[in-house]
Amino acid sequence: MRRNGVFASAVALIAMAAGSAPAFADFGAIAYDSHNCAFGRSWRYDSPQRARDVALSQCGHPGCRVVLEVASGQCGAVAVTPNCKGFGWATRRTRDAAQLAAMQQCQRYNAGQCSPRIVDCNR
Repeated sequence: MRRNGVFASAVALIAMAAGSAPAFADFGAIAYDSHNCAFGRSWRYDSPQRARDVALSQCGHPGCRVVLEVASGQCGAVAVTPNCKGFGWATRRTRDAAQLAAMQQCQRYNAGQCSPRIVDCNR
């Protein structure tokens, strides 16, 4: 009888510990090469490194670099100029806020018209 009580207590402790950790962490990244307008993106990966690797792989050019890492629960956006030489990026809590901030950054640092290129969220 005593063994069943110890076993039940151990099971309860394990269940409490498992319930206190997050079930899954979402990470994302955006890679960009301004020389040829190539993009790569990743969303909802289990580690920041995996998200970076996937984005770089999707970009597919030697000049690609990760310009934005997106944490769990965040949205990320990249805006670019028509010639792709100028760009801006941002992360925010909402898709609209990320897009607006990326557009503002692009326009602030680049002469020319900017437009959103990538906008997505880790949710």
